[in-house]
Amino acid sequence: MIEILVALLLVSFGLLGIGGLTAATFGYNKAAQLRLTGLSLVNDYADRARLNIYGYDLGQYAIALSDEAPTDDEMDEAQTGMQANEVVVSTAAEKVAIFDRGLFQRTVANQLPQGRAVVITNPTAQARNLDVWLLWQEPTTTTGDSLFLAGQFNCPSNLSAADKAIYSCMYFKVGL
Repeated sequence: MIEILVALLLVSFGLLGIGGLTAATFGYNKAAQLRLTGLSLVNDYADRARLNIYGYDLGQYAIALSDEAPTDDEMDEAQTGMQANEVVVSTAAEKVAIFDRGLFQRTVANQLPQGRAVVITNPTAQARNLDVWLLWQEPTTTTGDSLFLAGQFNCPSNLSAADKAIYSCMYFKVGL
């Protein structure tokens, strides 16, 4: 009888261990899915900037951390060539770039949990580069988890300590 109880105890611990591994696997799978989504978003944004080099050179593809994703009305204004402050955009390239930037911000916000983006443009005579940071809150990890800590090393340097405590980040450097 004691042997049966010991065997049941060992099997129970084994099943609990397998359950824990399964839960961790699902969590890391979700984190990998978020990173793949981020990569796809950045590739799309870089392709849009490549197609609109003049808009890029005007600095219209840069996004600050404080920039909020545009509303539906602001996206409609971007499509018609008007900015929120009612100033007519001077070129078609600016109009396209403003729309691309807004679409990117909205897509990041919709596809990544609490998603935000920071983009720095570096046009020079030798190269045109985009430095892109994607920030989001990991739904399956906790503060102090190794996956969460690995994501914090990629955050922009001007991110506050409070934001670093909640956001995971990915960094991309894209040459146009």
